Amino acid sequence: MTALSWRDGVGELSRLVAAEGGDPDRIQDVGLAWRAFRAFLAVPLDGLFDRWEGDAEEADTLVIEFGVSAWPNDSPGLLLARRFAVPAVEWRDGVPGEPSDEEDADLDLADTVQIELELTFPHGTTADADDFWTAARSGEFAAADLAEAGEIVTGLQLGTPISSRVALESCN
Repeated sequence: MTALSWRDGVGELSRLVAAEGGDPDRIQDVGLAWRAFRAFLAVPLDGLFDRWEGDAEEADTLVIEFGVSAWPNDSPGLLLARRFAVPAVEWRDGVPGEPSDEEDADLDLADTVQIELELTFPHGTTADADDFWTAARSGEFAAADLAEAGEIVTGLQLGTPISSRVALESCN
């Protein structure tokens, strides 16, 4: 499989949601969201930054969070995120620019970013689950990690999401 620029990841994840029969802005099925996201995890991303050369654990991580909300009174959300490090870039209005000038290239400066799929549920939605789960990869995500993540996501029995979004976010 050909590597895809990390900058094109949102478009690829949106395409995979549509291929599963969903609308990236209105996913109505948690299982559909997981199938699309799992397919996205198999897509190699190009341009990731790895400070430790050879140990790509930091460079690509799966994160699952439940109970995500911007404010305490907001509806609960389920966040599926692919978090990774990239060479330091300047962000303007939520859009990454080009890497810093070449003088900074040798300083091992990196930004942590994530491509995320967030599902929002009606007020009062709860689940008996840990609020945070993560798995790192080196090469490919381990089958056992993907199976466990799938069980967590589909086992939450959260009902029907009321909204969804696919985005590229800076974690810095």
